[in-house]
Amino acid sequence: MLMQKCPHCGADNSVKREACYRCQQPLTPATEADPPAVPTAASRWEAIDLGKRRARRLRPAGGGSREQPTEETARERPRSYMPTFRRPLSHVRRMSVFFRELHTLTRSGITIAHACRELERRSPGNLGRLAGEMAAAAEAGDPIGAVMAQHQDLFYAWHIGLVGAAQAGGYLPEAFDQIAHAYEVEWQTRSALLSRLYFYLLFGLPPVLVVIPLILMLNEPIPKEGWTLQTAYATTAHFFRTVSLVVVVALAALALMWQALSSTAWFQGIQQRVVIRIPVVGRVARTAALDRYLATLGLLLRGGIPVAEAAEEAASAAGNAALAPRLMQVGAAVREGVSLAIALESTRAFDRDTLNLAATGEVSGSLPEMLSRAAGYYREEHEAKRKWLLRAAGVAFGVFWLCLVGAIAAFGLQVYFNFAFRTFDWMME
Repeated sequence: MLMQKCPHCGADNSVKREACYRCQQPLTPATEADPPAVPTAASRWEAIDLGKRRARRLRPAGGGSREQPTEETARERPRSYMPTFRRPLSHVRRMSVFFRELHTLTRSGITIAHACRELERRSPGNLGRLAGEMAAAAEAGDPIGAVMAQHQDLFYAWHIGLVGAAQAGGYLPEAFDQIAHAYEVEWQTRSALLSRLYFYLLFGLPPVLVVIPLILMLNEPIPKEGWTLQTAYATTAHFFRTVSLVVVVALAALALMWQALSSTAWFQGIQQRVVIRIPVVGRVARTAALDRYLATLGLLLRGGIPVAEAAEEAASAAGNAALAPRLMQVGAAVREGVSLAIALESTRAFDRDTLNLAATGEVSGSLPEMLSRAAGYYREEHEAKRKWLLRAAGVAFGVFWLCLVGAIAAFGLQVYFNFAFRTFDWMME
């Protein structure tokens, strides 16, 4: 492989690189006679929208001269990596279909404006209106990420960051595919868990709530005149009101409280920090966040975004409040002259294979491809562990329910035999 030495630090770099992977300095100083590099389109979709992106970058805001963002202003931009709130399962399903259709249409070469117009006619309710607003923004040359930011009740925060970053790099179809895949995984996981939970709640809980008052009624002392139909019914109804009904109200209150807490960003941040420390469940959440981070970082680097800025944009797309603060430090470390592989290693979030791929990509000039390969490894690991976790959750639900029913049955047998002996004593008296 042909290599070239950096004139600043002497490190060996591939001839395909324009900046040194170690010191981030240009390998070949540009001269005044060199023409500026003109981005080329890698697909028919990029060729259609390339002119609009160039016009949007060159168009002055408000009729005046456009001020180029400096490094200080770029560093001070507010970034949101916290989740917003948990959506209903039906919303997750609709959003997965919406983004899967967007990915399919844009990948086939249809512009984002025409794709959104097509979805505006077919999508139900608020999604149709959203597609219309996105189409209007695309036709005007404005970023659709700004439209998504105005509808935070429909999107997660990392979706908005990913779309904004992908549009800057010209890789919207890949971003739509990543969001659609995340929605599909969320729908499969939550539907599998909720189906098992609802099965036990709907078919197992009512018989238990009916049997418990009967057992407690038999455990009561026998009246002097004996059990009659009226006294047995009154005692059972009393325990039904004081025990079974209280259990139902408590479960409903806990479900509503959990839903209300899950609708806040701070509680989801606490939840993610706790979940990521659990051995198996935390590994599943970690691999999903790192998959999104590396895939987004690879897309941005393929679009020509500088490494430091791309690392900060990708951190907002990780979507995990426990990992995003550490990932945000990667961009600052790269600005100080640290290589990307060393900056990733300082976060202590990546395995050795990922760090080796990043280092190899920096030396060879194929960093986007190596990061995409590492993201694929994390995605495969996430899928395997997620499926295993779902099977383990099904077994755990069954074992817990068997233990609960077994405990109630043992208590019922004990009460029954005690009732039989007390009935015999009562008859002898």
